[in-house]
Amino acid sequence: MNEEAPAVAEYGHPEALATTAWLAAHLDDPSVRVVDMRYSVAADAGGAFRGVSGRNAYHQGHIPGAVFVDVMSDLSDPEDPLAILSPGRFEALMGRLGIGSGSTVVVYDGSGGTWAARLWWALRYYGHDDAKILDGGLTTWLREGRPLETRTLTPPPGTFRARPRPALRATSDEVVQAIGRRGVCIVDALPEVFYSGKARLYRTHRAGHIPTALNVPATANVYQGTQTLLPADALARLWQRAGLKPDQRVITYCGGGVYGAYDLFVLYVLGHEKVSLYDGSWMEWGANPDLPVETGPGEKMLDPH
Repeated sequence: MNEEAPAVAEYGHPEALATTAWLAAHLDDPSVRVVDMRYSVAADAGGAFRGVSGRNAYHQGHIPGAVFVDVMSDLSDPEDPLAILSPGRFEALMGRLGIGSGSTVVVYDGSGGTWAARLWWALRYYGHDDAKILDGGLTTWLREGRPLETRTLTPPPGTFRARPRPALRATSDEVVQAIGRRGVCIVDALPEVFYSGKARLYRTHRAGHIPTALNVPATANVYQGTQTLLPADALARLWQRAGLKPDQRVITYCGGGVYGAYDLFVLYVLGHEKVSLYDGSWMEWGANPDLPVETGPGEKMLDPH
């Protein structure tokens, strides 16, 4: 089910976005599975950052028919917390969510898709292309006065077969080889304060960024008021300093493979095909003293707004 909405036809891959109108019209379609991925990060009294699951918010009200996935506890592999779930565990999770090979998966959050992109990427990494992020997410859904429900859905089990695509996932060794290499662009999707090293993302990790990485914060790709994706021309201005070509390889990363997944999503929407996610991101890189780190502001991206 890859119908293109006219509102996003200017993108290279508009089928990766679902408008709220499209979703509202397909809520009763048994082939459509909606996934709530709300999550947030807050600073505690000591200045350390901690994740806040959106599970309680889901129970208080969610898009009708949606199931909930916690981006950290549900998608991280218990045997390797720095990585996405293993193929078998991912198949089991999708099966419990009622997602099978014929499902159209629409993922949303309350932050413009920056958390939802983790599952969108994981689905594509495991071979499932019929996945979309809800443009504007819950923010736009509520602004338009669309309904919520509080019941917890138990969908019929699905049969999902994981078919990994190694090209969509980068290892630390691959990132090391990409540093300063012509034809490969490394993109840091974190806010500038972490990229520059002014603040530490994790107290126990070093501050800064991977050498030669460009900084394109994930949140810069969306309108902050509506949480909708910027139009293609504005995104082109945002990304133009990177000088990317559609056939060029790009490696994105962030703190734990979430914001990096959103930058990857945006590049895919724009038509870039050779984009991979450094899954371990700063959780792995910043903790390893043998891996190089740079600090400083770097070159600023243009403001597309």
